[in-house]
Amino acid sequence: MRKISNHNVSRGWVALRNGLVLLSLLVAALSSCREDEAIILPEETELEHSGERSAIAGMYVLNQGNMGSNKCTLDYLDLSSSTKVRYFQNIFAERNPNEVKELGDVGNDIKVYGSRLWMVINCSNKVEVCAAADTKKIGKIDVPNCRYLAFDGGFAYVSSYVGPVQVSGDAPLGRVYKVDTISLRKVDSLTVGYQPEEMAVVGRRLYVANSGGYRVPQYDNRVSVIDLASFKVIDEIAVAPNLHRCRADRHGQLWLTTRGDYKTEQGGIFCVNPKTKAVERINLPDGTSGGGAIDIVGDTLYFAGAAFSSETMRSAHSLGIIDINTRKPLATTLFDAPEIKNIEMLYGLKVNPLTKDFYLMDAKNYVSSGELLHFTKEGRFDWRVRTGDIPCEACFVGEAAALPEPVERPTTGNRYISEVDEYVPAPGQFVNTMPKATEDDTPHTMARKCTEYLAGGNGKAVTLGAWGGYITFHFDHAVRNVEGEYDLRILGNAIPGGSEPGIVMVAVDENNNGIPDDPWYELAGSADLDTSRQPVYGYELTYSRAAGDIPWADNRGATGSVARNSFHTQDYWPLWVKQETISFAGTRLPDNAHKEGQNYVLDAFDWGYADNLPNKDVEGNSFKIDWAVDAKRQPVKLKQVDFVRVYSAMNQQCGWIGETSTEISGAEDLHSE
Repeated sequence: MRKISNHNVSRGWVALRNGLVLLSLLVAALSSCREDEAIILPEETELEHSGERSAIAGMYVLNQGNMGSNKCTLDYLDLSSSTKVRYFQNIFAERNPNEVKELGDVGNDIKVYGSRLWMVINCSNKVEVCAAADTKKIGKIDVPNCRYLAFDGGFAYVSSYVGPVQVSGDAPLGRVYKVDTISLRKVDSLTVGYQPEEMAVVGRRLYVANSGGYRVPQYDNRVSVIDLASFKVIDEIAVAPNLHRCRADRHGQLWLTTRGDYKTEQGGIFCVNPKTKAVERINLPDGTSGGGAIDIVGDTLYFAGAAFSSETMRSAHSLGIIDINTRKPLATTLFDAPEIKNIEMLYGLKVNPLTKDFYLMDAKNYVSSGELLHFTKEGRFDWRVRTGDIPCEACFVGEAAALPEPVERPTTGNRYISEVDEYVPAPGQFVNTMPKATEDDTPHTMARKCTEYLAGGNGKAVTLGAWGGYITFHFDHAVRNVEGEYDLRILGNAIPGGSEPGIVMVAVDENNNGIPDDPWYELAGSADLDTSRQPVYGYELTYSRAAGDIPWADNRGATGSVARNSFHTQDYWPLWVKQETISFAGTRLPDNAHKEGQNYVLDAFDWGYADNLPNKDVEGNSFKIDWAVDAKRQPVKLKQVDFVRVYSAMNQQCGWIGETSTEISGAEDLHSE
């Protein structure tokens, strides 16, 4: 079972706050140089705060940005003080200055899972993943017209409209994508109802609210029920047209909202018993709509929204609370503050689960900055602050009282690989045979098989397939960086004239959670210094499932295929990978093959790559942690590393001998006895 835990964010928040102050000055200085595009300048605001201090360290606020404006932004509210708060605007752009178009177009959902912050960017067709401690980007997952997130058992589930942003009676059925939260790879997808929205997990089942919003007036009214063990739709529950929110309470009940038809039928709130499929509509007070945001704290459901009236041509605010046990609205003065009545467009709601003070989000006119308003748990207005355009979703982070202390891992132990964490090969002629795979295998069973091949110096070769395929492993201790010495040795099956080099990456377990979800650094090799044949940096490639040759397309406009041959007749696509495409990103080394008669000779590089030189060349298969570089190819100084990754670095087809694929047969720490 995977260990998913909060990490030591206390250091991260300090770094985040200090870094934002410096970066705000840098961005302000640079903005005069970028006159060709609109810049959302960072802003920091300090406010007096009447809320109780809790174990929650802060709150991220995702701003949608008006569709087509490419102005989705991320803000951060620092709650570490009991008397003051600090609000930082547009922090993603500051922490990730090299990201073109920054977050992208239309933010839709935001959640923290383990040590990572996940953001759904709807019209940019992607899910951005950052470190929760400092919002530095880790990676992204391409998902068409993506909507909302749910998590369970080390996997993320992403709802998707699939089709383009377009109202049409022919709008396609939606899908739910299953994503490995460590590797960020899509491992499966499943067809559900039309235009799926929020999802909730109860037991080992995922419940998906389908809206049918693109098929107006033929809205969908079903909740798709997915069995997570088999990842198949096993049932559906009819609730009401145009479903939106879907949350589970602590008693296993589902709470769903509908938006209505925007004409005669207002939105509503429903309680569903997933076992009996009983559906109950909550009787809300007259003039109250339940079709907006909801939040559940304990046995109380808070709801907020704005119902448009065709008579007044205005939107009336709807705020209230529901007792989950009785399923009845409660009379309350909680929302009587005059500041609430002056909200222009109530768009979001977030309640502190520990102190019950709450935040309301005002989208204003949808094209200019919104506002975040804070109220005490008694409903007294406290403060307001300017946000990005259309604040829509928020998530709390960092329960400091429960954070683990940093763990000092031992730096000596068994010299050989202890365990394989991930095995994600690209298609290839040895895939499914090294090691042997079946249709019943999963990423976890394959990682275990690779551990049996490599742990303890067993020395059986594992194939990584064509370009991009990789394996991640660790030792039973951290590998020290000893200045001036080789630190690691990695074995392959290279022979003279048969070099199939793989690039080596290293990572430090910065969040102390024991899983490889931290920033990766490449160990630079000799090709980086060869001015005549430069590697391709920032290379990306996608393979598509096929029964014969496996086609691919890269981000440079090139296409090709991993060709089948008569020597290896098994399926070249990894049998445990059920999705239709696999994507990889990294560095592509220059081609190293030339033909001599009917044979191909694959020349070795001078140094710095796995499976590049025969294993008897000890120095040629050894690596220095001092070679580590970041994504900008700048050197980084690492005292030790906790995880090692090797990936196939050649996108090269050599006639009858097939693709150039890296193989790994072991690794050892050169500083252990």
